[in-house]
Amino acid sequence: ADASAELLEFAEKVHAPVCDSLMGKGAFPGTHALYAGMLGMHGTKYANLGVADCDLLITVGSRFSDRVFGNASKFAQHAKGLQIDVDPAEINKNIKTDACVIGDALEVLKRVNSKIGQLEHHEWVEHIKELKEKYPMRYRKDCLNGPYIMETINEITDSNAIIATDVGQHQMWAAQHYTYKQPRTLITSGGLGTMGFGLGAAIGAKVGRKDKVVINIAGDG
Repeated sequence: ADASAELLEFAEKVHAPVCDSLMGKGAFPGTHALYAGMLGMHGTKYANLGVADCDLLITVGSRFSDRVFGNASKFAQHAKGLQIDVDPAEINKNIKTDACVIGDALEVLKRVNSKIGQLEHHEWVEHIKELKEKYPMRYRKDCLNGPYIMETINEITDSNAIIATDVGQHQMWAAQHYTYKQPRTLITSGGLGTMGFGLGAAIGAKVGRKDKVVINIAGDG
Protein backbone atom coordinates (compact mmCIF):
# COMPACT_ATOMS: atom_id res chain seq x y z
CA ALA A 1 0.00 0.00 0.00
CA ASP A 2 3.08 2.28 0.15
CA ALA A 3 1.98 3.16 3.68
CA SER A 4 5.31 2.80 5.51
CA ALA A 5 5.58 6.54 6.28
CA GLU A 6 2.02 6.58 7.61
CA LEU A 7 2.68 3.43 9.64
CA LEU A 8 5.74 5.06 11.22
CA GLU A 9 3.72 8.18 12.06
CA PHE A 10 0.95 6.04 13.54
CA ALA A 11 3.31 3.98 15.71
CA GLU A 12 5.01 7.10 17.02
CA LYS A 13 1.69 8.79 17.76
CA VAL A 14 0.29 5.73 19.54
CA HIS A 15 3.73 5.28 21.17
CA ALA A 16 3.59 1.50 20.97
CA PRO A 17 6.18 -1.18 20.18
CA VAL A 18 5.97 -2.64 16.67
CA CYS A 19 6.73 -6.20 15.58
CA ASP A 20 6.53 -7.56 12.06
CA SER A 21 5.88 -10.74 10.12
CA LEU A 22 8.26 -12.28 7.59
CA MET A 23 6.41 -10.63 4.71
CA GLY A 24 6.19 -7.31 6.57
CA LYS A 25 9.95 -6.85 6.95
CA GLY A 26 10.97 -3.25 6.26
CA ALA A 27 7.44 -1.83 6.40
CA PHE A 28 8.56 -0.43 9.76
CA PRO A 29 12.27 0.40 10.11
CA GLY A 30 14.21 -2.22 12.05
CA THR A 31 16.49 0.51 13.41
CA HIS A 32 13.66 2.37 15.18
CA ALA A 33 13.55 2.49 18.98
CA LEU A 34 9.97 1.12 18.93
CA TYR A 35 10.88 -1.88 16.76
CA ALA A 36 10.40 -5.14 18.69
CA GLY A 37 11.49 -7.78 16.18
CA MET A 38 9.69 -10.47 14.22
CA LEU A 39 6.68 -12.26 15.68
CA GLY A 40 5.95 -15.98 15.64
CA MET A 41 7.70 -19.34 15.80
CA HIS A 42 10.84 -17.96 14.09
CA GLY A 43 10.57 -14.57 15.75
CA THR A 44 12.17 -12.97 18.77
CA LYS A 45 11.28 -14.00 22.29
CA TYR A 46 10.61 -10.37 23.24
CA ALA A 47 8.16 -9.87 20.36
CA ASN A 48 6.20 -12.95 21.38
CA LEU A 49 6.22 -12.05 25.07
CA GLY A 50 5.13 -8.52 24.19
CA VAL A 51 2.11 -9.76 22.23
CA ALA A 52 1.29 -12.20 25.02
CA ASP A 53 1.34 -9.35 27.56
CA CYS A 54 -0.30 -6.54 25.59
CA ASP A 55 -3.83 -5.29 26.22
CA LEU A 56 -4.45 -4.02 22.67
CA LEU A 57 -3.06 -5.63 19.51
CA ILE A 58 -3.38 -3.46 16.39
CA THR A 59 -2.71 -5.46 13.23
CA VAL A 60 -2.14 -3.74 9.88
CA GLY A 61 -2.21 -5.87 6.73
CA SER A 62 -1.29 -9.19 8.35
CA ARG A 63 -3.17 -12.42 7.67
CA PHE A 64 -2.26 -14.16 10.96
CA SER A 65 -0.58 -17.21 9.45
CA ASP A 66 -0.05 -20.23 11.68
CA ARG A 67 3.67 -19.42 11.78
CA VAL A 68 2.71 -16.22 13.60
CA PHE A 69 0.00 -17.26 16.04
CA GLY A 70 0.87 -20.89 16.88
CA ASN A 71 -1.97 -21.92 19.20
CA ALA A 72 -4.91 -19.70 18.24
CA SER A 73 -6.64 -20.15 21.61
CA LYS A 74 -3.64 -18.76 23.47
CA PHE A 75 -2.53 -16.04 21.03
CA ALA A 76 -2.72 -12.54 22.59
CA GLN A 77 -5.43 -13.90 24.87
CA HIS A 78 -5.28 -10.91 27.22
CA ALA A 79 -5.63 -8.35 24.43
CA LYS A 80 -8.38 -6.65 22.55
CA GLY A 81 -7.78 -7.00 18.82
CA LEU A 82 -8.08 -4.39 16.07
CA GLN A 83 -7.43 -5.65 12.52
CA ILE A 84 -6.93 -3.36 9.51
CA ASP A 85 -6.95 -5.11 6.14
CA VAL A 86 -8.00 -4.42 2.56
CA ASP A 87 -9.41 -7.95 2.15
CA PRO A 88 -12.63 -8.72 4.08
CA ALA A 89 -11.84 -12.45 3.86
CA GLU A 90 -8.86 -11.95 6.18
CA ILE A 91 -10.96 -10.52 9.01
CA ASN A 92 -11.56 -13.12 11.73
CA LYS A 93 -10.28 -15.89 9.42
CA ASN A 94 -7.61 -17.25 11.75
CA ILE A 95 -7.74 -14.98 14.83
CA LYS A 96 -10.96 -13.45 16.14
CA THR A 97 -10.77 -9.68 16.59
CA ASP A 98 -12.86 -7.25 18.61
CA ALA A 99 -12.97 -4.60 15.89
CA CYS A 100 -11.85 -4.21 12.30
CA VAL A 101 -11.41 -1.65 9.56
CA ILE A 102 -11.66 -2.90 5.98
CA GLY A 103 -9.71 -0.66 3.65
CA ASP A 104 -6.41 0.23 2.03
CA ALA A 105 -3.75 0.64 4.72
CA LEU A 106 -2.53 3.95 3.28
CA GLU A 107 -5.99 5.52 3.29
CA VAL A 108 -6.94 4.09 6.70
CA LEU A 109 -3.74 5.22 8.41
CA LYS A 110 -3.94 8.69 6.86
CA ARG A 111 -7.43 9.13 8.30
CA VAL A 112 -6.52 7.70 11.71
CA ASN A 113 -3.37 9.82 11.95
CA SER A 114 -5.39 12.97 11.28
CA LYS A 115 -7.72 12.21 14.19
CA ILE A 116 -5.44 11.10 17.03
CA GLY A 117 -3.12 13.13 19.21
CA GLN A 118 0.18 12.15 20.75
CA LEU A 119 -0.10 9.32 23.27
CA GLU A 120 2.49 8.22 25.82
CA HIS A 121 3.10 4.69 27.06
CA HIS A 122 6.57 5.01 28.57
CA GLU A 123 6.15 2.21 31.11
CA TRP A 124 5.03 -0.28 28.42
CA VAL A 125 7.74 0.74 25.96
CA GLU A 126 10.35 0.45 28.69
CA HIS A 127 9.03 -3.02 29.57
CA ILE A 128 9.56 -4.19 25.96
CA LYS A 129 13.01 -2.60 25.95
CA GLU A 130 13.91 -4.61 29.06
CA LEU A 131 12.67 -7.80 27.37
CA LYS A 132 14.85 -7.01 24.33
CA GLU A 133 17.89 -6.66 26.56
CA LYS A 134 17.05 -9.81 28.53
CA TYR A 135 16.28 -12.07 25.56
CA PRO A 136 18.48 -11.11 22.58
CA MET A 137 18.91 -13.33 19.55
CA ARG A 138 21.76 -15.70 20.46
CA TYR A 139 24.00 -18.03 18.46
CA ARG A 140 27.33 -19.80 18.90
CA LYS A 141 30.32 -17.46 18.56
CA ASP A 142 33.00 -20.18 18.43
CA CYS A 143 32.31 -21.35 14.87
CA LEU A 144 31.26 -20.03 11.47
CA ASN A 145 27.47 -20.08 11.14
CA GLY A 146 24.49 -18.57 9.33
CA PRO A 147 23.54 -15.85 11.84
CA TYR A 148 27.14 -14.58 11.97
CA ILE A 149 27.30 -14.47 8.16
CA MET A 150 24.00 -12.54 7.95
CA GLU A 151 25.10 -10.04 10.59
CA THR A 152 28.39 -9.55 8.74
CA ILE A 153 26.56 -8.95 5.44
CA ASN A 154 24.34 -6.48 7.31
CA GLU A 155 27.40 -4.63 8.62
CA ILE A 156 29.17 -4.54 5.23
CA THR A 157 26.08 -3.25 3.41
CA ASP A 158 25.04 -0.88 6.23
CA SER A 159 21.55 -2.47 6.10
CA ASN A 160 20.96 -0.98 2.65
CA ALA A 161 21.02 -4.04 0.36
CA ILE A 162 18.08 -5.87 -1.13
CA ILE A 163 18.12 -9.43 0.23
CA ALA A 164 16.51 -12.25 -1.77
CA THR A 165 16.22 -15.75 -0.33
CA ASP A 166 15.33 -19.31 -1.14
CA VAL A 167 13.18 -21.16 1.43
CA GLY A 168 14.55 -22.83 4.55
CA GLN A 169 16.59 -22.13 7.66
CA HIS A 170 18.78 -19.62 5.82
CA GLN A 171 15.58 -17.70 5.01
CA MET A 172 14.90 -17.37 8.73
CA TRP A 173 18.49 -16.27 9.41
CA ALA A 174 18.05 -13.58 6.75
CA ALA A 175 14.88 -12.40 8.50
CA GLN A 176 16.32 -12.57 12.02
CA HIS A 177 19.86 -11.24 11.58
CA TYR A 178 19.62 -8.61 8.85
CA THR A 179 18.15 -5.19 9.62
CA TYR A 180 15.54 -4.00 7.13
CA LYS A 181 15.02 -0.26 7.07
CA GLN A 182 12.80 0.11 4.00
CA PRO A 183 9.89 -1.78 2.41
CA ARG A 184 10.55 -4.39 -0.28
CA THR A 185 14.15 -4.97 0.71
CA LEU A 186 13.51 -8.58 1.72
CA ILE A 187 12.32 -10.49 -1.33
CA THR A 188 11.22 -13.91 -0.11
CA SER A 189 8.55 -16.51 -0.81
CA GLY A 190 6.05 -16.50 2.05
CA GLY A 191 2.96 -18.66 2.13
CA LEU A 192 3.75 -20.92 -0.82
CA GLY A 193 7.39 -21.25 0.24
CA THR A 194 8.74 -21.85 -3.26
CA MET A 195 12.09 -23.65 -3.28
CA GLY A 196 14.73 -22.02 -5.48
CA PHE A 197 12.87 -18.69 -5.45
CA GLY A 198 15.89 -16.57 -4.58
CA LEU A 199 17.94 -16.49 -7.78
CA GLY A 200 15.11 -15.35 -10.03
CA ALA A 201 13.96 -12.88 -7.38
CA ALA A 202 17.47 -11.44 -7.07
CA ILE A 203 17.79 -11.01 -10.85
CA GLY A 204 14.40 -9.30 -10.98
CA ALA A 205 15.26 -7.04 -8.04
CA LYS A 206 18.52 -5.98 -9.69
CA VAL A 207 16.77 -5.24 -12.99
CA GLY A 208 14.25 -3.12 -11.10
CA ARG A 209 16.77 -1.41 -8.81
CA LYS A 210 20.10 -1.13 -10.61
CA ASP A 211 21.23 1.35 -7.96
CA LYS A 212 21.03 -1.21 -5.15
CA VAL A 213 23.31 -4.00 -3.99
CA VAL A 214 21.26 -7.21 -4.34
CA ILE A 215 22.31 -10.39 -2.51
CA ASN A 216 20.75 -13.83 -2.87
CA ILE A 217 20.87 -16.02 0.23
CA ALA A 218 20.50 -19.56 -1.09
CA GLY A 219 20.03 -22.81 0.78
CA ASP A 220 19.10 -26.35 -0.20
CA GLY A 221 16.46 -25.06 -2.65
